[in-house]
Amino acid sequence: MFDGADTEYKFMQSLKSTGLYADPREYVISNELRPGVINNEQGMDNDPITGILMPIKFQLKKYLESPMVFETILGNLNPSPDGYIRSLIDGIVWQQKVAGHSSNIVIPLNLFFDDFTTKDTASPHASRTSVLGVYYYIPCLPGYILAKLANILVAGYILSEDRKEYENEELFSNLVEVLIDLELNGVNITHNGANVTVHFMVGFITGDNLGISGILDLVESARANFYCRLCKRNREQREKDTVEYEESFRTIDGYDQDLRQNDVSSTGIHKNSIFNSIPSYHVVSNVYFDLMHDLWEGVCMYGLAHCLNYFIKVKKMFSLTELNCRKNLFVFGNLNSSNIPNDIKDTNLVRSKVKMTASEIRTMVTFFPLMFGKLIPENDAVWSYFCNLLKICHILMLREIHPSLLITLKTIVNIHHTQYQQLFDDQLKPKHHNILHYSFFILNSGTPRHQWAMRGEGKHRDAKQYSRVNNNNINICKSLSIKAGYKFAFNLYNNSFITPRIDLSQSKVLTCPPNTDVQSFLTERSISVSSIKFVDSFIKQGSTYNKGTFFYVSHCNIINIFELDCIMIGEDDNLKIVCRSVLCRTFDEHLQSFEVQIMLNPKLLSNIAQFETHTINLHTVNERLYFRFCNFSIMDEPIESLIVC
Repeated sequence: MFDGADTEYKFMQSLKSTGLYADPREYVISNELRPGVINNEQGMDNDPITGILMPIKFQLKKYLESPMVFETILGNLNPSPDGYIRSLIDGIVWQQKVAGHSSNIVIPLNLFFDDFTTKDTASPHASRTSVLGVYYYIPCLPGYILAKLANILVAGYILSEDRKEYENEELFSNLVEVLIDLELNGVNITHNGANVTVHFMVGFITGDNLGISGILDLVESARANFYCRLCKRNREQREKDTVEYEESFRTIDGYDQDLRQNDVSSTGIHKNSIFNSIPSYHVVSNVYFDLMHDLWEGVCMYGLAHCLNYFIKVKKMFSLTELNCRKNLFVFGNLNSSNIPNDIKDTNLVRSKVKMTASEIRTMVTFFPLMFGKLIPENDAVWSYFCNLLKICHILMLREIHPSLLITLKTIVNIHHTQYQQLFDDQLKPKHHNILHYSFFILNSGTPRHQWAMRGEGKHRDAKQYSRVNNNNINICKSLSIKAGYKFAFNLYNNSFITPRIDLSQSKVLTCPPNTDVQSFLTERSISVSSIKFVDSFIKQGSTYNKGTFFYVSHCNIINIFELDCIMIGEDDNLKIVCRSVLCRTFDEHLQSFEVQIMLNPKLLSNIAQFETHTINLHTVNERLYFRFCNFSIMDEPIESLIVC
């Protein structure tokens, strides 16, 4: 269909004619006079400050009309029937929003705001190439779908430098108008031959702490007296609080009173947010914290630094050289090989600081017990603190959380914060205070892992890659928006949004039959080897499964671990796999890990597509096999309808 599209203009027209592309809108933020050449003479020329807004209604219409997108959303719009908290839909905030809406179909939208640098940061013009990316996504989609960057759509771009000079009303008024229109009028789509009107409500405005506070016109400095977005505990109180004080929570009435007071130092509010003009949205109801920045780049970073200083400098349980050596020799497994941190330097350790990315600190903290636990006495107080930190990490990273577990979370956080102050003689940081609110956050807004900023920051990758090969900086936001439109058209044309739950497109049929043990096992169950095909692998929810893959099946805090032996496709094209069970021998409290054993008797799983599964790595320590997992799940209790025989 692109025959004759030998210029970018013709290519763009071809995309428009086929309904794959719509022009982004450039809107004027402010008109300025700047020195320029007019009619070959030096003078003052009009140079408008502009922002870019993508055709959001066009994108949503095309997105929902793509194969399986609307069906998948509808299948996840109702709260979980088993009482577990998973996505935003299970949260109290969303249920209150939709309770008063008359429309039959209301879909949540989360907005993500974050600044990123598109060029060399050492350039004299680097400040003019830093961009605020505004993205949006539908948070009720399953996690494996949201993990695909194609399902995070671009809403617009604004130069970061312009944010310093202009108010949020000038920057985001056009975006807010679109969001109001989406809520009141919705989008008309065609589904199964019928016209359907779909309305959208803003769920939460997300991003890092600094970004959210700036977007919502709240105080941005972490050292401000009233920094917290959820409560009004002052700085001195926050540095000592080990529990949450619900009586200090911000309310809509209190927000209005603070606006009238007009004193940011005593309220933490600069001005009324432009986003409060959205009918269903209010800043006070934006109960959101980011797990990536608060936990991994915050609480874990502080805690690990103090622990390393204690183990190496104070108690001398092991040296810095041994630390780096053990880290480099430890087999993290194929799932973690890309996130292994660099060696820790002595200069950082002296200052009780470690410098790692969120993924690296997550890997280091997660496997620290298996690497060094045997070198540390069981009754050590700092090790007890570190184990409590691991328990917090485990609960907050769960994909489904029962409300009863939130009471446990509050208790562990209380112990953790008390230990931190007593053991390290250090004040609690703002991110420690944020962790106090996570039980309330989960109950009101869904699991934090489902909405964290990790994938939102990953969305910057496309814009950064294009900026490296684009030397034109005259209007970089417009250039990025056009490329984002092309990428959306590409995903639309290739139906890249929803991947099948089980993908066999890259599987290869094996010519050699499986080993004799598997053949005997199948024969005993009246399964003819000649009537089935054996394949080398399959893809489920973005993860590749092949021979030797360890994975666990989870449902309502019950997990079963298996080692995959062979993959079969029957005459009915149904997938079946032969596995070996991995049984739990005991839970090692000191290592915060399950000691496991691989059983020899094979098992046949025929309905693996119906369950939530995740690939894992098992680790050998002192000739014992461990699964690094805290004990907030039940192992080895068989899940109903999972194992055939």
